[in-house]
Amino acid sequence: MAQQIQDLVASIRRDGIEAAQKEADQIIADAKAEASALVEKARKEAAREIEKAHKEIQTRDQSAISSLQQASRDVLLSLKKAIQAELDRILTADIEKAYSSKDLVNVIIKVVSSLSDIGGKELQLSKKDFDQLATSLKKELGDELKKGLEIKAVPSTRSGFRVSEKDGSAFYDFSAEETAELLRPFLSPSIQDIVFKAEQ
Repeated sequence: MAQQIQDLVASIRRDGIEAAQKEADQIIADAKAEASALVEKARKEAAREIEKAHKEIQTRDQSAISSLQQASRDVLLSLKKAIQAELDRILTADIEKAYSSKDLVNVIIKVVSSLSDIGGKELQLSKKDFDQLATSLKKELGDELKKGLEIKAVPSTRSGFRVSEKDGSAFYDFSAEETAELLRPFLSPSIQDIVFKAEQ
């Protein structure tokens, strides 16, 4: 009987240990599965955060690139405008210089002699040019003056000259500014080829 009790105790103990071992094994397996799930969840969350950060960086980079491109275009347009303004100023100054020489008399004579019905017209000069050239012009344009052409100094003309109808209805403008304006379209393609070649 004692042997049976001992066997029973040993059997209970063995069953208890096996049950405990199974429970422990299950707890460990559950813990590993839960840990694995947590690690996977953390890995996915980290991947999402990294992807989000990459997208934010790309957006910021693209925005910075766009801003830089816009700033570059603005600088280039500003530079073109400044260069064009400087070339216009140089062109106008050179024409003014040419118009302030004695050659202006020859230009005026050619323009006036090409006009018909000179009697109703007046030649308008700046005060300075009038004072310097009036004597030469009166001598060279004697016939036109007899037909009614008048030579006047006008404050609105800075350099060059204008041939105007006496009633102001029409005029031919040969001022330095107007001549530069007329020449500008012919210079622009050359300027663009030389100055802005890199952009094209």
